[in-house]
Amino acid sequence: MMKRHFSLVTFILTGVALLALPIRSQQPRIQGTAISQAQSPSAPLPQQNPSPGTNISQTPPVAPSQEIPGLTVVLDPAHGGTDFGARGPTGLSESDVVLDFARAARIALEAQRLRVLLTREGNQDPSFDNRSAMINGLRNAIFVSLHVSSSGPVGTARSYYYVFPSDPMPVTSPTATATTAPQTPSAPQTAPSQITARTTLIEWDHAQRSSVDLSRQLATLIQTELLPRFKGSPEMPIAAPVRQLRTIAAPAIAIELSNIDVTDAKRLEQMAQPLADAIGRAVAEFHYPFNPAAAASTGR
Repeated sequence: MMKRHFSLVTFILTGVALLALPIRSQQPRIQGTAISQAQSPSAPLPQQNPSPGTNISQTPPVAPSQEIPGLTVVLDPAHGGTDFGARGPTGLSESDVVLDFARAARIALEAQRLRVLLTREGNQDPSFDNRSAMINGLRNAIFVSLHVSSSGPVGTARSYYYVFPSDPMPVTSPTATATTAPQTPSAPQTAPSQITARTTLIEWDHAQRSSVDLSRQLATLIQTELLPRFKGSPEMPIAAPVRQLRTIAAPAIAIELSNIDVTDAKRLEQMAQPLADAIGRAVAEFHYPFNPAAAASTGR
């Protein structure tokens, strides 16, 4: 009887002792930090400093873009095909001369490690909208359309940027209107009503509106470089409703040299290299503020 009483007392005392022990938290722990029951399941976990050699799983990096980094220059030799543009007394056609100009400019720009595209490589005549579509599908690109006039002092050059007919005409220097804007065919062009450019839906016929300021900056830089190379040229670029520029959703200008009515074809041929140098220098100056990342990579 005494043994049974002793065993019962021992059992009771053991139970009391167990109840007196501190209760160990059964909460799960992640890297030594307990999750509070009051913490929302979606709340971020405290960051941990991994020990050396610890392999931490990370989200796979996003695949890099396949687009060539830096600036793309789209050179547009105007006219082509059965559209010869201006014709000279020696049989020279504007379409042939500006194609040679574009090829020389491409060499100068590629020497700066820029990506260069031509709207035509030979005697083709892409429509206005096909030429525009070529650049509207790109990012970080500019457009330079090349022309030769049939008027104006021989050996002069002018740059143009687009102005919408309904907008006030910007004030330019008195010599800036010495010739008319580059001539383009007046035949109507069929165009889609809208395009998707840079994730924004833009009206095709007003695509240039968002880039007018940048186009004016580019035209100003170009004209500054043309002036010392083509004596007698205007000091400032010209604002004009050049048809080709209207449907381009990027900085876009036109350059026109004078003139096709030369009796010596070599005079036009000799303009190719100064023109290429002027474009190359102006694009280099425009390239860096337009694309700061490219400037950092080149140390400019």
